[in-house]
Amino acid sequence: MSNNIFSIGLSGLNAAQWGLTTTGQNISNAATPGYTLEKVQYQESPGQFTGSGYLGSGVQAVTVTRQYSQYLTTQVNNTQASSSAASTYYSLISQLNNLVGDPTSGISKGISNYFSGLQSVANSANSSSARQSLMSSAQTLADQINTAGQQYDQLRQSVNTQLTSAVSQINSYSQQIADLNKQINIASAGGQQPNQLLDQRDQLVTNLSSMIGVQVVQSDGNYNVFIGNGQPLVVGGTQYGLQAVPSPSDPSELTIAYQSSNGATQTAANMQYLDNSALTGGTVGGLIDFRTQTLDPAQAQLGAIATSFANQLNDQNALGLDLNGQAGGKLFSTSDPTVISNARNKGTGVPTATIADGAQPPTNDFTVTYDGSKYTVTDPASGNTLGTIDPATETNKTINGLNIDVSTLSGVQKGDSFTIQPTRGALDNFKLTTSNGAAIAAASPAVTSAATTNTGTASISSATVTSNTMTSGINLTYSASANGFTSDVDVTVGTTTYTAGTTIPYDANNGLTVSAMGVSATISGTPKDGDAFAIAQNKGGTSDGSNALAMSNLVSAKSLNGGTDTLTSSYSSYINNIGNQTNQLKATSTAQTSLLNQATSAQQSVQGVNLNEEAANLIQYQQLYQANSKVIQTAATLFQSLLGMFN
Repeated sequence: MSNNIFSIGLSGLNAAQWGLTTTGQNISNAATPGYTLEKVQYQESPGQFTGSGYLGSGVQAVTVTRQYSQYLTTQVNNTQASSSAASTYYSLISQLNNLVGDPTSGISKGISNYFSGLQSVANSANSSSARQSLMSSAQTLADQINTAGQQYDQLRQSVNTQLTSAVSQINSYSQQIADLNKQINIASAGGQQPNQLLDQRDQLVTNLSSMIGVQVVQSDGNYNVFIGNGQPLVVGGTQYGLQAVPSPSDPSELTIAYQSSNGATQTAANMQYLDNSALTGGTVGGLIDFRTQTLDPAQAQLGAIATSFANQLNDQNALGLDLNGQAGGKLFSTSDPTVISNARNKGTGVPTATIADGAQPPTNDFTVTYDGSKYTVTDPASGNTLGTIDPATETNKTINGLNIDVSTLSGVQKGDSFTIQPTRGALDNFKLTTSNGAAIAAASPAVTSAATTNTGTASISSATVTSNTMTSGINLTYSASANGFTSDVDVTVGTTTYTAGTTIPYDANNGLTVSAMGVSATISGTPKDGDAFAIAQNKGGTSDGSNALAMSNLVSAKSLNGGTDTLTSSYSSYINNIGNQTNQLKATSTAQTSLLNQATSAQQSVQGVNLNEEAANLIQYQQLYQANSKVIQTAATLFQSLLGMFN
């Protein structure tokens, strides 16, 4: 009997030791990242049969289990991925927001200063100092635009660098998970779970979730880890390595592809790229979202502003005469649209792309994809379809302000695609074509006048120039008997052309606008018989600033965004859009951080170590140890008493 009591006490003592050891383990790892609370599972030892019934034989420690919740852990990993993506996106867009600055300064101020300088030239067209001051303002603006381009390029390179680093981290975590799958399978063969290895694997999955959104499928004790729509990272003991490589649609940007499984050299044709839809969540998702949703569209928008500015000024300057009496030339240059053939294309050639109206260029990039029968044009930022081109009926089409010609393509096959960047390169390539102030075509090539002998009240407006092609003067004489004007050259009124010498009817209530050789002017008021008006070539025009005035008025021309924005308002809208996105991302990042904290707290309430609870357990197991020691002591006393009876 005493021997049975001794065994029972010994089993209880052993159970207390297990409890004390586990409690000590919990306390010592209370601050260890990824540690999961452990508890000893006890069960009653099998009873011993006697004639009086089964006699108890103590307690035994079955196993030490983790207080693990797969549901709560999955919640933490998902919110970790979302929080990390939002934080990364917000960090980058904050940098961009700081770079673009105040909508009333920087490029906007440079544009305003340039137009103010044009006003000065219009007032003093023969002033060389006013012209050189304008050229200085032009160079300052060009430098500001170039700096903006460099900043965008640096941010894009920063995204590339961070993607490369993130992919390295992903490969490290996924390889460790694959290795732990093997180790856990081996360690579990004895029938007990290796809690320490399980904790390490769960922590690695959480770390991986901060890099990219993942889904974990448990199978036969393994963690099989997938991204996107089921692309594998880890399956059992096999890791599928990733690499950051130049994007086949835009070599200036890195994307992610699988590494070769056998170490063979990969080309764009045989490389397995991951679509952006698979690169969601975590640092990688934040980087991709920032680049596709903010960086690329914002650079295209600012490039459109620079392109419109250059084209509007160049076009108006071409309608005037410079200080040497010559037709004006280009003052600024930007760049033509960039067309990139996808590196995986099987056909040859690239489409030709030109901007339909330089004053109203597209504010987005384009993707052209061939589906076997037609070309579909989409906006890569939004994914929206902008139009289609059916080569059976058309090879050239204007879509969203861009002329796209697919006649230059040869052997194009289904799936071939092309990226068109109409204005993204405008920032880096924006420059002055001349630094000579004399090149400013401040003068109009045509001047209007009324004969000094006129006796009526009619007057003629300043000439409006649509093309600098005037080769001779236009003389208009009023005949009271015919109630109209005659011209010495063919002229157009509305849609009607009047040959020289024929009567052009005149209505004093509506006036008369005549056009010829790219110029027009309007006569209004009441003329008298024989009154004469002329539109003459402007010879020299060194003191004429009418075309410079027309150029300065472009500051208020609504040419962008479908004719709703001026250059300066479009720039302000560009700045405000980035600012609004920044504020939205800040709110999103804050909300995601709060959700992550809530999910982590919920998980830790189940899996984490509560030191107060463990202190109580420590006392409990200490008392259990002492009580069982007393049982053993009692059993020893009984045994000695029995021995004394026989001595």
